[in-house]
Amino acid sequence: MANTHSSSKVTEADWKQLQSLNTISGNIPDELRPLNGTTIKIPGFIIPLEDNQDFVDEFLFVPSPMACIHVPPPPPNQIIHVKMASGKKAKMTYGPVWLTGKFVISENSGKKIKASFEMIGSFTQPYM
Repeated sequence: MANTHSSSKVTEADWKQLQSLNTISGNIPDELRPLNGTTIKIPGFIIPLEDNQDFVDEFLFVPSPMACIHVPPPPPNQIIHVKMASGKKAKMTYGPVWLTGKFVISENSGKKIKASFEMIGSFTQPYM
């Protein structure tokens, strides 16, 4: 269940909610629909799409440290394609982090890596 922090207008989301998206029919469940277009905070792991070992501005975000974009990749409803907001970068780490940013349910079937979700990342912070 999502926890909404009304004072900062950030909704804490979890992967169980995201995994409820039917990747075959594209049916968006009622519990997931209100998150679309809002600012959320979700825990997970960064899979870099760049060679920079210190900071990244585009990456995949997944629920498990064992997720890999090679064979087989996680299902699309377990991948968020993240582009950091203009001028911002996320510190590259292989440990868990909280990601905060604008969340969008997307259909990007034409891309190499299929992700059901996109985010404009505001910032990351260590998961504690």
